[in-house]
Amino acid sequence: MKIGIAGNGKIVHEMIGATKNIQDLEIVAICSRPQSRQKAEEIADKFNIAKIYTDYNQMLEDGEIDFIYVAVANSVHYEYTKKALEAGKNVICEKPFTITAKQTQELIDLAKAKNLFLFEAITILYAPNYQYIKENLNQIGQLRYVHANYAQYSSRYDRYLNKDVAPAFSPEHAGGALYDLNIYNLHFVMGVLGIPKEVIYRPNLGFNGIDISGTALLDYDDYTVVCSAAKDSESISGIVFQGEKGYMELVGAPNACALVKVHKKGEEEILINKEKYNHRMVNEFVAFIEIFKQQDLITCYKTLEHSLNVMKVLEQARISGKVEFNI
Repeated sequence: MKIGIAGNGKIVHEMIGATKNIQDLEIVAICSRPQSRQKAEEIADKFNIAKIYTDYNQMLEDGEIDFIYVAVANSVHYEYTKKALEAGKNVICEKPFTITAKQTQELIDLAKAKNLFLFEAITILYAPNYQYIKENLNQIGQLRYVHANYAQYSSRYDRYLNKDVAPAFSPEHAGGALYDLNIYNLHFVMGVLGIPKEVIYRPNLGFNGIDISGTALLDYDDYTVVCSAAKDSESISGIVFQGEKGYMELVGAPNACALVKVHKKGEEEILINKEKYNHRMVNEFVAFIEIFKQQDLITCYKTLEHSLNVMKVLEQARISGKVEFNI
């Protein structure tokens, strides 16, 4: 798999560092805006990337590239991904996949029409500890309540308080806690439990109308799921599934899936860790490579169905909470 990267932000540094030792993966190019060329040059020098582009269309014409990794601002994920697919490139797009379910559906239809691979880079779905919970949740009996929380005081929040708005807090860039952090909670609980009957979002809105924190309530037949996320404060993060025979806990940030605790009535607590890699992003890229090598479009498109369902709920939550993007 030979990758061309679109973007030069923090997630790009993290992705390259995490995947540099993965067999059958090579980053051959990076593209940035002309005004950000110096950042791209610094990344290329640091990680020995041969090609630098400042014109996205030119990178899409590079015949050496198999996949485009889209890691630009949330607001242009759809645009960049669509262009890549139209150019015949497979795509790995960072979360959130798009802004609306309509956009996600359009990208899926385009990928299928061209027999191309399209992945949302959502670490949870490929984490072994996530799979453990999904496969063993019946150990705790009838489920009664789920609470997911991802609180991470943003490094850009102090700037925001001073009215210096970074993309992470910008309605013009589809920022905010729901699309940045709570999306991990939604991917996790929906991957395990399926599609809720209804979703309501209660945000804490900042001065520019963006949600700096908030809680989504997901209604299932026999229980309620609470998904909270915050960029304006810090607390313990994790997900707890409460059942009649005990509870199962994902410890720590949901995107990391680092450790599982199983508490069953009358038994000692069990710690589970199926993870074998040091970085949370390795599992997903190993999976992408294997799916690509096997030309397994069926698995790829099945995962896209999940991403589409999450996007529908994400959009419903945003609308219910009156969080508006100026896009």
